[in-house]
Amino acid sequence: MIKDFEGKVAVITGGASGIGRSLARSFAKRGCKIVLADVNKETLDKTAQELRKTGSEVLVMITDVSDREQVSRLAEASYDRFGKVNILCNNAGVSSGIPIQLLNLENWDWVLGVNLFGVIYGTKVFLNRMLESKEQCYIINTSSLAGLIAAEGGPYATSKFGVVAFSEILAQECFNTNVGVSVLCPGFVDTNIIKNIETLSQTRSGLFQPPPEMLELAKPLIENAEKQLKLGMDPDIMAEKVIKAITNDIFYVITHPEYMPIIKARFDRMQADALKLNENNIVKSKVGSKLYENVSPPFLLTYPDDLIELNPSPLTKQVFNAYKLGCDLQIFVSRKPAKMQLEDTTKTIADDLKALANEIRIISDQETKLSDGTLANEGIIECKLMGVYEARRLNLSVFQEKKWIRVTISGGKNNDIEDFKKIAYSLELK
Repeated sequence: MIKDFEGKVAVITGGASGIGRSLARSFAKRGCKIVLADVNKETLDKTAQELRKTGSEVLVMITDVSDREQVSRLAEASYDRFGKVNILCNNAGVSSGIPIQLLNLENWDWVLGVNLFGVIYGTKVFLNRMLESKEQCYIINTSSLAGLIAAEGGPYATSKFGVVAFSEILAQECFNTNVGVSVLCPGFVDTNIIKNIETLSQTRSGLFQPPPEMLELAKPLIENAEKQLKLGMDPDIMAEKVIKAITNDIFYVITHPEYMPIIKARFDRMQADALKLNENNIVKSKVGSKLYENVSPPFLLTYPDDLIELNPSPLTKQVFNAYKLGCDLQIFVSRKPAKMQLEDTTKTIADDLKALANEIRIISDQETKLSDGTLANEGIIECKLMGVYEARRLNLSVFQEKKWIRVTISGGKNNDIEDFKKIAYSLELK
């Protein structure tokens, strides 16, 4: 996250108008130096002039983000001018509302090239330098609500879904680094995107161009879309929501929460279809059990045989790991710190989790006993793994022969913790 924007450098693609221009205004009024990139020189110069009148230092670059060489030149020019980049807004975008069966491949190349590969190219040329700088940095990738719920325009929605997936992966890979990541998913915003796209599409060769009779039929639909945009969110207000996301490390920047029921309905449909598909043809096999036996210190643990045994991580004190979707069983053995008490174990585990998660919450922390009466500590921790996925962890700790034995079982927040306990409490010291 970034709390203080003074002196930071923000690069904004698609920065000449609409959302990009409003982002530039929001960063500039907080003391940022601005790099504006766009294909429209006239509006680019106009926006730059507006920002300079407020005292902001602005670099202007004509950039087609679907051209990797132009994006590379944008990065070089930004670092040559300012010596650093703290904020990257991969914001440039184009659209297409034409039915899939009518589209030429050139339409797909254009929209995916700008909307998806523009984000990929921008991240590629800026990310490593951001990481190496050790300064607080942030990447904001502009998707859309159409990246969460498929709408009209096959290439547009496809590209925006791709931006969400790319951003989710990027956020995990950048977790616990100096680079934060958000994905912007706005609904209707008051911009001239439709007219801008009409103008831009005329400059591209090979695109499907609707015949006059189709344009006439589509005229009411285009007018409806323009009305919806006109009644949409003020882009300056939306830009302030982006600032809030950056200062609070909010990943999904969903600026129109009224669409959440529709987003939820999509996932409800997935669940309903999965249940319908499999309601009569799942043959439930009986789950047996396996035994893990540790030599030193000696102990046993019984676990379901539908868990796949994996190699223990060489980077930790892990001695055993078995996994299936929704159940990750790990056993750790380490030297017991001299002053550590059993009641300290859950807090210690929570502290160690900071390398892998945030929003860490200890749900329960209590003394317990194994089946043979051995004192143990049971802790339940909820967290957001890699800053993205809600998870729940059961930890069972015992001390033996100056060793700390810890059984950790983790899964999604909605997994049944009682199933985890059955495994953990099978721990038997020898």
